[in-house]
Amino acid sequence: MIADKIAFDRYTYKARFQPALLATLPLGLATISWFPNNTSTLGMLWGLIVWSGGAALLAHIGRDFGKMKEPELFAKWDGKPTTWLLRHRNAPNRVLLTLRHSKLQALFPNVKIPDARGEEKDPSKADEVYENCVVSLRERTRDKKQFPLVFEENCNYGFRRNLWGIKPLGVVCAIVGMVAIATIVYINYSGNAAVSPVAVLSGLINVLLLLTWITLISPKWVKISADAYAEQLLASCETL
Repeated sequence: MIADKIAFDRYTYKARFQPALLATLPLGLATISWFPNNTSTLGMLWGLIVWSGGAALLAHIGRDFGKMKEPELFAKWDGKPTTWLLRHRNAPNRVLLTLRHSKLQALFPNVKIPDARGEEKDPSKADEVYENCVVSLRERTRDKKQFPLVFEENCNYGFRRNLWGIKPLGVVCAIVGMVAIATIVYINYSGNAAVSPVAVLSGLINVLLLLTWITLISPKWVKISADAYAEQLLASCETL
């Protein structure tokens, strides 16, 4: 398994490496379609890439694309999901909001949690207080064993965010892969050679990947996971 061969922690592998790997997968499928009888050589080449730091580079690319575009997500959502859940003006459940604020106030006695009037008077300052509390809360929930759900939802959010961030590369790679596979299929067919089932299957996978990039990977899809992470992070106040 790739995961066993690469010395990545679970978050780095799932949230950073996998998005970059999915984006470049069509190029790998196209290569196999062109050289179906050289899988051992391709395996050695992949091992060399991993050993030389290529996998780590992919992980950094996956993270950087997501982090660079994360502010765009927050702008679309009018703030971070955790901030939304702590705002008086967004609260769908006042009782739950009051409970969350009281828990945060107990955890951070030196911070004044804004009331509804204070938030209305200075929304930006209130958001800053909420975000500072969340940063501190995140640091207190780093223990994966004590807060497994927080860690799991953080991985899920990182995976979706980085996948959306790397979407342009994924679309380009899918198109290039499809063209490359279509070319080898055409060459074999026009030359009366057998069309490789590997090429046909790889082509279908590339089509599915392209459709997935276009139809599924979106800010709305990322927000589902972001909201779940925000809920779990704030719920950790009950344990702390």
